[in-house]
Amino acid sequence: MITSLIRKTSLFVSLFLMTLVLLEYIDVTTKPVPTVAGVSQSLPNIKPPEYTTVFSALPSQKTDIITSVKTADARAEILRQYLARYESPLEPLADLIVSVADENDFDYRWMVAIAQQESNLCKRIPEDSYNCWGWGIYGDKVTRFDSFEEAIRRIAPQFKEIFLQDNHSKDPFKVMRTYTPPSDGSWAEGINQFFSELQ
Repeated sequence: MITSLIRKTSLFVSLFLMTLVLLEYIDVTTKPVPTVAGVSQSLPNIKPPEYTTVFSALPSQKTDIITSVKTADARAEILRQYLARYESPLEPLADLIVSVADENDFDYRWMVAIAQQESNLCKRIPEDSYNCWGWGIYGDKVTRFDSFEEAIRRIAPQFKEIFLQDNHSKDPFKVMRTYTPPSDGSWAEGINQFFSELQ
C-alpha cells in the first residue's frame, strides 16, 4: 500500500515537473520581442533548451568565411630534424643551407649528403677547419673557414660551378668522377642513400 502510494506520488511529481518545463518552453517561444519602432515580432522557431547548444565564438547568422593559408617551405624543417637526429652542428644552419642552395640553383640535399659522406655531418673534420665537405682537403693541405656559415656560403657557388653542370646535377656517380675520383662507387651510393633519407 505504501509502495503504491510512493509510486503514485513519484509519478505525480514527475508529471508536474515535466508540465512546468513544457510551460516554460511555450512561454519562451511565444514571448514577443521587445518593440522596435512600433513593430513587434515573435521569436523564430527555437529548439527546446535541451537540444540547444550555444557556441559563443560562432556567428549568429550564416556567413561566408574566407581564409588565407600560407604554405611554408617545409624543406628547412625537414633538414633541421634530420640534422638534429644525427646531432650535427649544422642543425642551426638548416635555413641557411636551403636558401644558399636556392640562390645557387641546386638541390639543397647535395650540401647535406656530401657533408654526411665526407665528415659524418661535420663531426669528423680537421680541427678548426669548419670544413665538412672535404673541400680542398688532400694530403697535408686543409682548406679552412672561420665558421660553418662561411664554409656554406663559399662552397655552394663553387660547387654549382664545378660539379653540378653538364647534366651532372642529378647523378652522384657523375659528380663522384670529379669530386672524388679514387672512389670505387661507395661515395655515390652513400650520396644516393642520404638523398633518399631527406625525401
